[in-house]
Amino acid sequence: MSHRFALLAIVTALALFSPRTEADTLSLVGTSAKICQLTGQIDWATNTPTAAQTWTNDKLFGVDLGYPVDSGAGGLYFLFGDAWPIGHEVLDPLFADDALGMTTRIAVPDGSSCLNLQLVTSAPQQFGHPTVWPQIEQGTFNVPTGGVFLGGTLFAFFWTNHCPAPNTVTPNPGAPLTLPTPSNHCTEVSVGTSLGTSQLAEASPGNPLAFIRTNAPDPTLVAPTGPGMPKGFIYVSASERNVEFATHRSGVAVFGVPRYRASVPYLAMAPQGTFGNPATWSYFAGLDAGGNPQWITYQQWNSGTNGAGAWAPPQGAQIYTPPSNAEYCVGEHSVTWNEPLRRWLLVYNCGAYNIEARFAEKPWGPWSAPTSILNLTLYSPTSCTLIMYIDGCGPLVNYWQIPPAPPPPNTQVPPGFFYAPFVMNRFTQDASVSGTPDRRATIYWLVSTWNPYQTVVMQSTLELKP
Repeated sequence: MSHRFALLAIVTALALFSPRTEADTLSLVGTSAKICQLTGQIDWATNTPTAAQTWTNDKLFGVDLGYPVDSGAGGLYFLFGDAWPIGHEVLDPLFADDALGMTTRIAVPDGSSCLNLQLVTSAPQQFGHPTVWPQIEQGTFNVPTGGVFLGGTLFAFFWTNHCPAPNTVTPNPGAPLTLPTPSNHCTEVSVGTSLGTSQLAEASPGNPLAFIRTNAPDPTLVAPTGPGMPKGFIYVSASERNVEFATHRSGVAVFGVPRYRASVPYLAMAPQGTFGNPATWSYFAGLDAGGNPQWITYQQWNSGTNGAGAWAPPQGAQIYTPPSNAEYCVGEHSVTWNEPLRRWLLVYNCGAYNIEARFAEKPWGPWSAPTSILNLTLYSPTSCTLIMYIDGCGPLVNYWQIPPAPPPPNTQVPPGFFYAPFVMNRFTQDASVSGTPDRRATIYWLVSTWNPYQTVVMQSTLELKP
């Protein structure tokens, strides 16, 4: 063999067996656009009727979240949080006040019919509340955070034991379950803390509003007996895609945040057949030197401690390590497999006026740096078209006045912000340009706005460039 071919063989071997460095970049093509206001009676910005007419049809005035859970061939369900009747009276912190919607729509959303949303009702023209048994707190700031359909069963994660007015939570990756200093409005006792807890439940056959906790195999029992959610999995979501994560082992990716809007997610892989039993899940404990994921058991995960004796996950359990505390910001989030990009896509709000996206080839990473897909410059103008401005928006309604009404001129009002971005994967479109190596995807996603207190359908086109 000549020296030239010997050198070529060495270079080829190095290329094949050396770890590949992820060098792709993600960018937003143009700006994100509002397609329609999904909930409420009147579109806040245009003063025109919404397609869903949720006050006339269901006595629902305002709501947030709407985590999409796709049943596949059946409907697309939406887990809404803290739903307001007209006048948004103060709601009891214990009893259920959420809502559940659904659509059978396959065509992409548009400005006229939006998503053909229908709310699940408990009586004629009265939206119903999903309830969980044995009973948990489901009132203000206790909401469904995510879900998944498996084998025809709707599973959902419920955030509970959370104070309606929590104390300030800051990043604490070394002891993520440490509670902040108590106050009169949140005493940080177990039934109501600034972190809260999570419960996994499954919908009863034939009644999507009645959920049974999966750690209570006998629904007549008041006290659950089975394994509860793993430590640190407090604000939780799950993917729709089954993934091979080890030899002869596959499962659904479950992402959990320990400190709401002050964390980076953890990851577990849940076998489809035993999804309701977290004791059977495998927990991500970081990447080894070769970039391979390491997995530990439920017992090993729950028994981890730091040097001070507080619970802590294994070193490297966060799916990425942010360069600063500013990126310890994940609360509401969704993770989906984006087929046109051929990447996993994580979207989340980072601050009051910034929605970010990251991508990875595998759920355990390595994850990319963040790309903003909505902020005050990527939706122009945001004020008075998507959210309320602090000095008011002329005749547009201030949702935080009882009853809601336009604010008096020259007065300050609670400003709006946006949060809870959730991708509706069934509507994702391949927007790649033929003849280029770049891949593009148009995604349709939900975002919540604080003032107005509604859920909006957005559209963005993302480009992955090698």
